[in-house]
Amino acid sequence: MRNIILLLGVIVFFSGCKDIVEQGSIAGKVTNGGTGQKDAIVLAIAGDSITNGQSIDYNNVKGTLVLNTDGSYKILLVDEGTYVVVAINDNNDNLVFDDTVDAIGYYGQKDTLTGLTIPDKVSIAKGEDKTGIDIDTLYILP
Repeated sequence: MRNIILLLGVIVFFSGCKDIVEQGSIAGKVTNGGTGQKDAIVLAIAGDSITNGQSIDYNNVKGTLVLNTDGSYKILLVDEGTYVVVAINDNNDNLVFDDTVDAIGYYGQKDTLTGLTIPDKVSIAKGEDKTGIDIDTLYILP
């Protein structure tokens, strides 16, 4: 009986490990004018963008953020899917995106006409570790 319980515990453990192995990660660097943004909150959003008033509490999103003093980050445990990666300086520390107060930046291409970044989607396959997802400029939305 004891061996059966031990075997069941091992099966449950390894089935949980399978889920972790199937998850990927997103990594890059957040800078603003060449300076690393160590206080930025970086999110992988499974939508097209972030909206005013949306929660930016990364404790409530799937994944784990590791942010270093030079602005480099890694979001772990990312499920397969397509994401927009956004960095936010929560200037009023309320963990809600306030578009008139909080500086924001996206991974994407800079628009030559407006100078703003047009978000690019980041696709993650099962177990894929995506690097080079850099965010170059944070700005207050016009």
